[in-house]
Amino acid sequence: MKSLSLLVSPVVYQIGIQVPIEFLLNLAVVGLILLATWIISRVLGSFLSKALGKLSPAIARQARQIVSALTWLIGILIGLAQLGLEITILIVIVTLGGIILVVALRDALSNVASFEVITSYRQFKIGDWIQVGKYFGRVVDITWMDTVLMTPDNERVYIPNSKITQSIVTNRTTPGGTRISVSLLVDKESDLSAVETALVEIGEELCEELVADSNPEVRVISLNTQAIKVALLLKINNPAKGKLIASEVRKKAKKRLDEIQTKISSRDA
Repeated sequence: MKSLSLLVSPVVYQIGIQVPIEFLLNLAVVGLILLATWIISRVLGSFLSKALGKLSPAIARQARQIVSALTWLIGILIGLAQLGLEITILIVIVTLGGIILVVALRDALSNVASFEVITSYRQFKIGDWIQVGKYFGRVVDITWMDTVLMTPDNERVYIPNSKITQSIVTNRTTPGGTRISVSLLVDKESDLSAVETALVEIGEELCEELVADSNPEVRVISLNTQAIKVALLLKINNPAKGKLIASEVRKKAKKRLDEIQTKISSRDA
């Protein structure tokens, strides 16, 4: 029985792993470095928020993010150096990787940076009517990548934010409404006084679409040997109805001007 118990007795092996005390101390130092990095990052972020928050919350947020990233990068590199790792090659790799990433994402980064500019300086906001190059519409959204316009024809136009910051932007949203100019050609023999009266009457008939206390105005744009170019100026409440109102003016003007021309022909006859 004694021999049998010896056969079934388990064999236990002890494996000893010796960890250098210096390595453990270095790990503790790295932990303290990361803790200090976190504290410094929070302190600098709070300082920037107070210093730049009154100027622009968006600029303060962007500055806080950049400083926080740089602080953590420096802290991590110091921690790796404390462990005895060679960080020169790591710095080179990180730098090259950053350059490659920036080149690959230059368009996206440009749009993101332009988003910060747009939201910081507030040249326009959602709901405003703006003109960017040949595009005109109401701002319905501003994303990290583009600004979305809804045109008077209910078409969505997506303009990259970088194009917005590089272009001349006209904000047509004003408390006094938007002025539109409806150009017309009239016969050179027409009575300009009668034409002006007819166009002003047409404008007054559209009073529901006009800004309160605004009056239609008529301007002579150009003259030539065959015709006179005139324009009816109207201040409208809704820029989206600009084309519709202009079309209505031209239809009414055609009828009125034909009547004027008929009277002139009858008088001459």
